[in-house]
Amino acid sequence: MAGVVGTGISSPPALMQNTLDALVQKKIAPYMADIVNKPSPAHWALQRSGKHVTGGALIFPLLTAEDPAGGAFYGDMNLNTSVFDPIIPAEQQWRFYYQNVAIATTDIILGSGGASAIDIVKAKMQIAAASLLPKLARANWGIFPNNTSNDIDSIPSWIATQNNTIAGVNRSSVTAWNPGAAVSNGSGALTVPNFESAYQSVTFGYDEPDTLLMNNYDYGKFKSQFINAGTSPGTVIKMNDNFTDREPAQLGLRYHFRVDNATVLADQYITAGTAYLWNSKYMWMNYHKNGYYIVRPWLMSSSQEVIASRIVVAEQLTNVRPLSACVITNLT
Repeated sequence: MAGVVGTGISSPPALMQNTLDALVQKKIAPYMADIVNKPSPAHWALQRSGKHVTGGALIFPLLTAEDPAGGAFYGDMNLNTSVFDPIIPAEQQWRFYYQNVAIATTDIILGSGGASAIDIVKAKMQIAAASLLPKLARANWGIFPNNTSNDIDSIPSWIATQNNTIAGVNRSSVTAWNPGAAVSNGSGALTVPNFESAYQSVTFGYDEPDTLLMNNYDYGKFKSQFINAGTSPGTVIKMNDNFTDREPAQLGLRYHFRVDNATVLADQYITAGTAYLWNSKYMWMNYHKNGYYIVRPWLMSSSQEVIASRIVVAEQLTNVRPLSACVITNLT
């Protein structure tokens, strides 16, 4: 029994390690510590605002041009009654994600009683959930290995790429389907003037961006410009009722740093050096009603004492007005 790992007695503090390994039973904590998963505020927000729909594909009409049949007239002037067709269909295909769960039945027998504080089946389902979430979070940002043609249309493909084809529409031909032009920060931390330039470039009247995301390091450097360094430990000048988003359900945390009308979030999945600015009412995650985090029944292989299940989700990311979003680059 010497050198037992997990439920054995370690030395120190045990002096008679072999004896205690044979006689003493350790208590296992009734929870699982997670040292793998990185929560994604972007995924939380998209999940929270997701729409549950059905259908074989996601199709929405795009108004691509102003109907020219209209304008000033007087008296009995002949008016333009020609038919104009400014609509083209944008079509997205559903994307499917799964997480496998497989357990040997012999492990279930050995791990379902006695000193075990967590049933092994429960533990494996927790592992599956914690393993699926990073895959979905990476897919949101198009990060390897979740950046294939089988993955969803990512945030960068929607608002950080010009002249690509997305939702079946070629942006080289339909330029209004492009996102707002990228704004270069030049270098260093994102400056307030450069942020304001990007913000105003995708603001249309009172229709303003409401979300700014960057990675944790860039977030900290940007936020430091709003802190009075002359005090100890430092006072956040604009973190008050007028500059704080208190909506707890929308993004999962109680308070958020906010600039203009945009809530600023740090997401560790974002590549350093780039910030994403968008209007959340135009971008959301679609979930198929018949494929919303389904847990499949446990099945056993015909030749092995192994049971397997899966968690399956059908989703696709939609942005119906990418013109209201842009990226800010060169945050160094």
